[in-house]
Amino acid sequence: MTTKEKLLAVTFEEIYKNGYYSVSVDKILKKAELNKGSMYHYFKSKKELVLAVIDVHVYGYIDKKYSAILDVEENYIDSMFNVLRNTDSFNHTLGCRLNSLVQELSHHDDDFKKALEKVYLNFEDIIYRVLKKAEQNKEIEHPDIKELAIFVVASIEGCLSTSKKSQDGKIFANCIEQLAYYFEKIKIKS
Repeated sequence: MTTKEKLLAVTFEEIYKNGYYSVSVDKILKKAELNKGSMYHYFKSKKELVLAVIDVHVYGYIDKKYSAILDVEENYIDSMFNVLRNTDSFNHTLGCRLNSLVQELSHHDDDFKKALEKVYLNFEDIIYRVLKKAEQNKEIEHPDIKELAIFVVASIEGCLSTSKKSQDGKIFANCIEQLAYYFEKIKIKS
């Protein structure tokens, strides 16, 4: 792991666990066992560092986790729910890395808002492409796939927030099953 990768990883971990405003650059550097020169070699400020974290550890995570659904040739809806039903791949203690940062940062700073919105829009676009392929594959029928994608992302985020509130993955699983129940209503019966 390079110095920059280590700095980004430790910053992500600290911000995710404690929040942006509760973490100092000194705390990050101490945990990473780096000096200030190491950070300022790559980033001009804590804000610039966290913007890079959003790109690498939030955008990258969402993109990798959900884009894999697009790699299948059929059964897109089943594949989507296979990802969502893998509850061990979600953090029910800290919640969604994207939603946590959106809740804390997007209303305080326009740069954070834009960076986080970029992640959200990518998430919605991935789900849109999954649903569009499912529609083309005659798995589902819905009058507005774009709005359905927004609903699915909002449902996932809401399920994660609800499980975080209770610190209980079973709540997430039950919530996702309600989303699956909805999809049963729009599935094309063969």
